[in-house]
Amino acid sequence: MARSIVLSLAAAGVLLAGGTCVSAQDSPAAKATRKRLQTKLTVEYKEVGTKDVFDDLKREMDGKVAFKIDNNSGISNNAKLTYKANAKTLEQILNDLSDKYEFGYVVISNPKDKSDGAILIRKGKGKERGYEAGKEPKSGSEEQSQRDGKLDKNFIQRELRPLSRMWWHRPVAARL
Repeated sequence: MARSIVLSLAAAGVLLAGGTCVSAQDSPAAKATRKRLQTKLTVEYKEVGTKDVFDDLKREMDGKVAFKIDNNSGISNNAKLTYKANAKTLEQILNDLSDKYEFGYVVISNPKDKSDGAILIRKGKGKERGYEAGKEPKSGSEEQSQRDGKLDKNFIQRELRPLSRMWWHRPVAARL
């Protein structure tokens, strides 16, 4: 009985700590932008300049999402883009445009930066889709299971089983 209570408390503590770990990476503005990326839009562009496409996406989002184009990385404001989307999320639209025109996008997450929460469009940093290359959140089963509120088998074996081997779980005669 005491063993199951200790394991339950340990699991709850790990889940609570793990849940805050993921969200601690993003500033409040970046979290809000990531939520807005799930907004569905219908757009159609035919030979429209890059800057005009992102200005239109900003208008479609009622100005709640800012786009910053990094021209130093090789993206031209005047490059012509053609794209059509019907009831797709902004994230899907950005992913499709990024794949088609070979650029990436990053949600800026730095409370000290005036562009905090904006989406930076740039070329040449690999396949960036919302996070900087190399700074993506872990996709391991432990973090995913923590986000889902479940524990996977490997997590239990690695983290919780050692707790069951603690001295207070042994019979009194074995402790002597």
